Amino acid sequence: MMRNDSADLMQQESEVNHSRRGLFRALSRGVSQSVETPEAGKINVGRPLGAVEESLFTHLCDSCSACVSACPQNILAIGSNGPVMDLSCNHCTFCQACIHACPTQALNTLNTTDTGWRPTFSKSCNAKIFDNCQECVDDCPKQALSLIANSTPILNDDCNGCGECLSSCYIGAVS
Repeated sequence: MMRNDSADLMQQESEVNHSRRGLFRALSRGVSQSVETPEAGKINVGRPLGAVEESLFTHLCDSCSACVSACPQNILAIGSNGPVMDLSCNHCTFCQACIHACPTQALNTLNTTDTGWRPTFSKSCNAKIFDNCQECVDDCPKQALSLIANSTPILNDDCNGCGECLSSCYIGAVS
């Protein structure tokens, strides 16, 4: 009997919280994040431009923050495991200032054409809902996005992970 009660309690806790507190928490996260899974709200997208393979990166990088200080776009921050990109307010211009500032070679010039980040588009995208927005498509410097009526943007192989689409989306539907 106790096993069923605890299973029911766990199921109730995993369901959406419809209390007043739950409502305000959902509203504070924003519309797109409350509709999508919690992971969709993450904007912390990975390592800086030029990062070596992850196991080598964690060995070489000493989290000195030289790359963070050097970035003119202010898209780098020190996370719990070293520097990470945060494209929520700006995009990568591939200037390589972070690479040149790195004293340990955790960032190097072997990969300077792609950050590795790729956008995902939420169900709250205006292009999908209202068929009246193409800000991300227009702002993409590589023309890596295209639109079909009432659909989220389609990404092609030309994407270099700059994040311009994310910073151009005024409703936060790109993550």
